[in-house]
Amino acid sequence: MKGAAEVFLMWYGFEIEVVNVMDDEALKREYAESVPVAFIDGKLACKHRMDPARFARLLEESGAGRPRE
Repeated sequence: MKGAAEVFLMWYGFEIEVVNVMDDEALKREYAESVPVAFIDGKLACKHRMDPARFARLLEESGAGRPRE
């Protein structure tokens, strides 16, 4: 998931924070069966695999900006 998200770094301004859900009991209970997961501004963007069109739309909706030209 991180690799897929990194592709968007070329076009959008955002930072990636990697969190190991197994290190936090609450996250582990909620997401252990769903990893990998990605959030944009605290909103679940995808789990298991990324839908690039949805991910791009959510980035734009979050105010991360439009794709750089």
